[in-house]
Amino acid sequence: MARKAKGCAGGLLVVVAAGLIGYAAGRLSPRRSRCPRIPAVNQAAPPPDSVRILYSLDERQNDRQLVSLIDAAKTRVYFAIYEFTLRDVADALVRAKRRGVDVRGLVDARESVKPYDQPVIAELAAAGIPLETEHHPDGEGIMHIKAMVTDTAYALGSYNWTGAATRENDELLEIGTDPKLVASYAAILEKLLSAYQGAPVKKPAAPTVAGDFDFTQAPAHIGQFASVHGTLVDAHRTRSGTVFLDFCATYKGCPFSGVVLSSDAAAFGDLSRFAGQRVKLTGRISSYRGRAEIELSQPSQITLE
Repeated sequence: MARKAKGCAGGLLVVVAAGLIGYAAGRLSPRRSRCPRIPAVNQAAPPPDSVRILYSLDERQNDRQLVSLIDAAKTRVYFAIYEFTLRDVADALVRAKRRGVDVRGLVDARESVKPYDQPVIAELAAAGIPLETEHHPDGEGIMHIKAMVTDTAYALGSYNWTGAATRENDELLEIGTDPKLVASYAAILEKLLSAYQGAPVKKPAAPTVAGDFDFTQAPAHIGQFASVHGTLVDAHRTRSGTVFLDFCATYKGCPFSGVVLSSDAAAFGDLSRFAGQRVKLTGRISSYRGRAEIELSQPSQITLE
């Protein structure tokens, strides 16, 4: 039932970018799909004055790269991120805070109050990590940066800290250790953290549930926050740890499924215990390759009927 890997539409861009910028990002060797492969090795301490450019779908582990850098931080972790739903990255930031690292973050005012960002925002706030919120005077701008700086390294690019950006989207993540660049990015983040200090993250209003639908009706309600019910056939865990909740005997052709990312799976326990029972999943219905799905990040989103 594992999903087929996405095409590598952004592959040419990676090659061109690597050529123009002149950064060594590992030896490129074409796959059978003729997509460039940039090996991504988790490095807690990247070599001095080095740069790595990672293409998200080569390894689907950009989140692990961030966790590795955070776990190695000794004095500081400053970050600014537009979308943030990855619990493993949040857990790493909390660990850093607990061992005495100066951890501070900046989030977008509109994005940070959305239901799917809130579990991570709440975890960081509960750990005492200061989170500032952008507040542009004209009320129009957004905080669209996706960057992190530690004592010795920076990580930035198009990569939002989400499951979709990790396993589905074409994204670039640059990790470097040049001292001048580390200092430059740190100065920018410090400037923004100071400028936006005192604008607390807003508490979101409870989302309105659009309705209660059978799983066969879910595709007609893409984009809505709703409850979807049906008899769970199977809870399948992939090698990467992601769990898919199946409502059909075969995944192919099924109109709906539930998804629990590997970073959240431990909180749910063994979901196969619900097999053969009628369950209700509540959350925002999204679309993945023409099929409806709800991504679950909290156990309260699945209930027995």
